[in-house]
Amino acid sequence: MTDNDLLLITSLTAVGVLIGFVVRWRLSALAYRHDADIGEPHPGPRWWIPLATATASGLLAWRFGVDRWPLLLPTLPLVWFGPWLSAIDLDVRRLPNRLLGVHAAFVAAGVGAAAVITKDAAVAIQATLGGVVAFAVFWVLDRLRPGGFGWGDGKYVPILGAATGAVSLTVAWWGFLIACAAAVAATPLRRRRADFPFGPWLASGAVLAVGLFG
Repeated sequence: MTDNDLLLITSLTAVGVLIGFVVRWRLSALAYRHDADIGEPHPGPRWWIPLATATASGLLAWRFGVDRWPLLLPTLPLVWFGPWLSAIDLDVRRLPNRLLGVHAAFVAAGVGAAAVITKDAAVAIQATLGGVVAFAVFWVLDRLRPGGFGWGDGKYVPILGAATGAVSLTVAWWGFLIACAAAVAATPLRRRRADFPFGPWLASGAVLAVGLFG
C-alpha cells in the first residue's frame, strides 16, 4: 500500500463519516413516514449509519486504491445511499421512489464517468448487463414466490446490479447471491415474512461483493 492509497482511504473514510452524519440528521425528522406509519415506534438514534458509511467507504477505497480509483465513481453511491435506504426499510418496510431515483442517477453518472476516464466501454456494457440480469433474476424469483418481495426491492436490484456490474459481472453475481443467502438465513428468525426488509441485505451484499471480489 502506497502513501497515496493510504491518503485515499483516510479521505474517503472521513467523507463517509460526514455523509453518514448528514444522512442520520435527515432521517431524524422521519419525513419519509406516511400517515399509515403514525404510531410506529421511534427507530432510535441510529448511530450505526455514520459507522456503516465510514467503514464501507474505507473498504472500497482500500479495494480499488489510486490505480483503480475510477471504479469508485459507480460504487461509492452504494455506500452512501445503502444505509439511508436500509434505515427507512427497517423502519417502515418501504424504499422511497424518489431516493431510489437519485441513487440510480448517481450510479448512472458514475458508470458513464468511469467508462470515459478509463476509456473502457466494457464498464458501461457490464453495468447495463448487470442491471438487466439482476432485475430478470429478481422478476423470476418474485414469480416463483409471489409476495416474497416488494417492488421497492425490484427497483433497487437493477441499481445495485449496475453499480456492481461496472466492476465485473462476477461481482454483481456475488452481490445478489450474498444478499439472497443472508436474507434466506435470517427469514426464519422473523415471524412474519411480510415484515421482512430485503433492502438492507441487498445493500450489504453489494458492498461486501465489491469489497471481497472487486
